[in-house]
Amino acid sequence: MTPAHAPPSPAPLLDVQQLTITLRTPRGPVRAVHDVDFALQPGATLGLIGESGCGKSLTALALMGLLPEGARVQGRIRLDGQELLPMTEPQWCRLRGDRIGMVFQEPMTALNPVHTIGRQVAEPLRLHR
Repeated sequence: MTPAHAPPSPAPLLDVQQLTITLRTPRGPVRAVHDVDFALQPGATLGLIGESGCGKSLTALALMGLLPEGARVQGRIRLDGQELLPMTEPQWCRLRGDRIGMVFQEPMTALNPVHTIGRQVAEPLRLHR
């Protein structure tokens, strides 16, 4: 009798491997994120939790190609199999708002109070679609 085998799981939509982010500071380089690994399957939800200053925001910024100037990122970030880290800024601009996006955590700057939330959420769709 042959053991039953589970069907292979689908490739992750988002796959992060050994993500390390180093920032330049007046005192020298500081490793702000060290060897982070996670995968997000299609249709799943993923939360990044941790204390203040642990690297959650930097991780999210790396996923968007929005790290501060001088930041050095190592590892792999794949979105639907596409390597993101070697992309050029024009490639990032085509990707942001079309395939990947985020609402920043700072409530006073994340959304513009002059415009409706619906308009702001729909804007990337209008630009890319």
